[in-house]
Amino acid sequence: MPIEFEREVQTATFHSPLEDFEQVSVDTELRVDPLTGRTARVVTENFPMPEQPEIDDAILDSEGCFFCPGTVEEATPTYPEWVGTDRGESGEATSFPNLNPYGAYSNVVALTEDHFVPLDEFTTEQFADGLCAALEYVQRVFDHDEDARFASVNMNFLRPAGSSLIHPHMQTVVDDRGTNEQRRVAEAARDFYDEHDEVYWSELAIEERGGDRYLAEIGNVHWLAPFAPKHHRHLVGVATQIVQGVPQPRGDVTHDFAAGLVNVLSYYASLGLNSFNVAMFLERDDPALPPVLNVTARSVFDEYYWSDATFFTTLHDEGVVDAAPEDYGHAAHTFF
Repeated sequence: MPIEFEREVQTATFHSPLEDFEQVSVDTELRVDPLTGRTARVVTENFPMPEQPEIDDAILDSEGCFFCPGTVEEATPTYPEWVGTDRGESGEATSFPNLNPYGAYSNVVALTEDHFVPLDEFTTEQFADGLCAALEYVQRVFDHDEDARFASVNMNFLRPAGSSLIHPHMQTVVDDRGTNEQRRVAEAARDFYDEHDEVYWSELAIEERGGDRYLAEIGNVHWLAPFAPKHHRHLVGVATQIVQGVPQPRGDVTHDFAAGLVNVLSYYASLGLNSFNVAMFLERDDPALPPVLNVTARSVFDEYYWSDATFFTTLHDEGVVDAAPEDYGHAAHTFF
């Protein structure tokens, strides 16, 4: 069935000092997300990227880091008895309760043993282990609390992305409400499924395959550039139709998400980017809602870095990006 990709161009006209005050016209493209109706704007040249960021002093000093080996065992909380372990472990990853929780079920995964990892040096195994630790926690919460329904696995990397610590780590949140965006997406996905008896993301992958916004299929996961991006260089991994609920922590789907995420970060690194956000949306078994992983680039971490969280994103929930997904999707495709 066709999925509608709605867009329009708005043109601003003014006398520009850059053109000796001749009249110029500048286009902004507005796009509508086919699932939720959320809008996004493509505004060129609004994402400055320094060529050689100066961050060594900030990233190399690991003194006092709570997540480094030798400290993480002493400085982080331990789980309540129902979790079944004091802390979770998977490869390099160590999981534990969030000392500053975002709800009743909130944990952290210290992802790597190294205090800092450049974007293009993360490995599939590191992310697979981190996701494994996070998903094991989600499963235990779902087993413990039948009202818990929504879960997300998230990551802020470096300060422009909202991280207060340099050490790579993930955060998991599980509850009965989900976030505003999770509820919005879940409701729209269920409506689509009820109307068409098809999974939205499966239909989207069919519609987009072969086009500039389709990146690749890695095992059980499709990777795409969304038509109406949420933020800069937004890329999405979507589990195939046969997967729903929480992926097996040590299974193929988790590994496939990890492999794709490594490719995304290699693409970001090739552009000179060094900061990013991740959010994986999960819900208890529902045929309309397979696992979905979102990745966006953030402004480059530099000595005087610029925040890209403007009023559009913080108060209007409006995506504003500097490049059309057809352009960066085509470029990202070469990294898959």
